[in-house]
Amino acid sequence: MSESHPTGQRKRSIKPYILLAVITIVFICLLAFTLANTQSVHISFIVAETDTSLILALLVSAGLGLALGILGTALLRHRHHRHHKQK
Repeated sequence: MSESHPTGQRKRSIKPYILLAVITIVFICLLAFTLANTQSVHISFIVAETDTSLILALLVSAGLGLALGILGTALLRHRHHRHHKQK
């Protein structure tokens, strides 16, 4: 049920509008970042080499870092939980 003001109008929540504004700002920043980093870079691995766009290299690096961070955190929580369970 919606709350009513003394004038009889329904009170609207501002949270969805703030969330929409934040998502829009983040999307615009990501779009600007992508458009600003279109040059090609040469990447050398131990066993391979490749030429790719800078933005792709940055996004892959960020994704791998995020995945490793999540995995590391999960492993530490599991180890911590198992250690306290044995006591």
